Amino acid sequence: MSASEWVFRHAGGCLIETPDLDLSGMHPSGAPWPWAATVWPDMSSPDGWGVLEWERTQRGWWLPSTIALGDIIEFGVVWPDSDEPTAAARWYGWLQRCTRHALVLVGPFPHPAHAALSAQPTIDELRLAQLADLDDFIPVGSMGEPR
Repeated sequence: MSASEWVFRHAGGCLIETPDLDLSGMHPSGAPWPWAATVWPDMSSPDGWGVLEWERTQRGWWLPSTIALGDIIEFGVVWPDSDEPTAAARWYGWLQRCTRHALVLVGPFPHPAHAALSAQPTIDELRLAQLADLDDFIPVGSMGEPR
């Protein structure tokens, strides 16, 4: 499976579209429990990944105020009452850009580590671009005007 750009609409701060999850080979039963989350490397977590689960709305998921370009986004669904307790489908991608109408993610990836590796060049470019923009530079602790 190769990663590509995916466009998911949002409205009023709410993501209203998500990817179709691959349920092949699964035979779930009971009520599904879907989620959307931002994940990041966190060595203090047992599995090495921190998670910010997004809040559910009537039509989708509230976009967290801390979302940033390069963030790894996970969409998933699990069936807690299923005979297969580990039956879960997941989709990982990273936030390439955001417009007034949509999030553009690159994915899917089989694991968040693969998404993080793919996102790293964009994150590096973003950081370097901030160094070049010295017009907005204010020294830490300074109350003066920007240089």
